[in-house]
Amino acid sequence: MQGLKEYSHEDREKVIKEMIPLIKKKFGGNLIALAAQGSYTRGEDLDYSDLELIAFVREMPGNKKIGGMGKIRDGMLVELLWMTKETYIEETLEVTENWYIAGSDKLLPIINKRFIESLGKYKVQNLEEKCLKYAANHWHEVQESTAKVLNAIVEKNKVGIPLLVFDIYLHMLRVLSLLNQTPYVTLSQFISQSKEFMTKPKAFDELTQIIIDGKYQNFPHLKKVVMNVFTEFESIFEELGFDLYDEDVDPNKPMKKFV
Repeated sequence: MQGLKEYSHEDREKVIKEMIPLIKKKFGGNLIALAAQGSYTRGEDLDYSDLELIAFVREMPGNKKIGGMGKIRDGMLVELLWMTKETYIEETLEVTENWYIAGSDKLLPIINKRFIESLGKYKVQNLEEKCLKYAANHWHEVQESTAKVLNAIVEKNKVGIPLLVFDIYLHMLRVLSLLNQTPYVTLSQFISQSKEFMTKPKAFDELTQIIIDGKYQNFPHLKKVVMNVFTEFESIFEELGFDLYDEDVDPNKPMKKFV
């Protein structure tokens, strides 16, 4: 496999040192700081982990908001993003639709340690309020994916059900992250982190076990669990004061949005 090779943490460190002068050459005096992201930063990179870097610039070339590069170098995926400090705060640290995964981002300083450490001290104002509003705003995705699972059960669609169950589960995981004001660290930890959440439907752990065991074919049981999780989510939102639904389908009136 030419596109996948085993590398150690030390190997990735060597690639970073190789890239530093190249990054300085690209941005020149526009470069403020450079940091590593992802598993390398956490010291959790494994044999096939990629290498993620982010360069902070004073001004974005070509008036773009975010620039990026992704190259496979001798079996290692190397990704470099570049943006301003303001864009990083807006897109990563502040609560947005992607905060459930982006909000856990940690930076390891490579150039300008003081600058990178200052970003690590950033605190979101009104975190709970923002998270709850984004959770409610994402509910229509949960409703749509739930309906698709129930339709597949009606059709006894054994071929299509696995992906549809994964889809509903991912949407629900996103909502759980926001309800608990806790972003996920990485995709491989979504399930383990969700088990620790305090706010979640009682039946959610049962749905999780179906996912882990791959038991999608018991349609009566699957339907029961999915319906229980869905209605329990509704109760959670109701207790938090959110009316998720709009009975008025008049297209001349605005849709209900929470953010």
